Amino acid sequence: MDPIAPHAAPDSDTKPCPACGEPIRAAALKCRFCGEDLEAFVAKREAGIERTLFEGHPAALHSVGRWALAIVTLGIAAIVYAVASRATRLEITTQRVRIERGLFSRSRQDIELYRIDDIVLDRPFGMRLLGHGILTLRSTDRTSPEIRLLGVPGPAPLAERLRECSIRERERRGIKVWAQA
Repeated sequence: MDPIAPHAAPDSDTKPCPACGEPIRAAALKCRFCGEDLEAFVAKREAGIERTLFEGHPAALHSVGRWALAIVTLGIAAIVYAVASRATRLEITTQRVRIERGLFSRSRQDIELYRIDDIVLDRPFGMRLLGHGILTLRSTDRTSPEIRLLGVPGPAPLAERLRECSIRERERRGIKVWAQA
């Protein structure tokens, strides 16, 4: 192919700037046209996109005690726990925690992550054996100062991700937290 031809393919070592769209080198860290720091621009844009961290129902038989009770009652307790678990739906994203409760009538509770001050992870022995735990979220929201999420699978990595997302949401929204002395 002739390098001077008008229909030549663009060089593979260039890409469009995510901020202004001008062609820049693929390895560029800063756009020479708009002066934007490319990594910071992409990170800022991606922070505004809500991603799901956990979606589903809490585990019905999340502890050894519940398993034992289900066995002793010949499965009746397991059915009760399964119905109660299906009545609660959790959606934890990078920006909020949404809890829907109820079988026929539903109520929904949303807590924005920037409002969460403290995340407590409890892993009693019976839950730890099954890989579940209790996440307690303490927030500045007056209607829901504390939320307990029982039977969350893989709670330790989820708690760490929630903490990171909470800090990122505060920074993104420009919220400062003042500690009392």
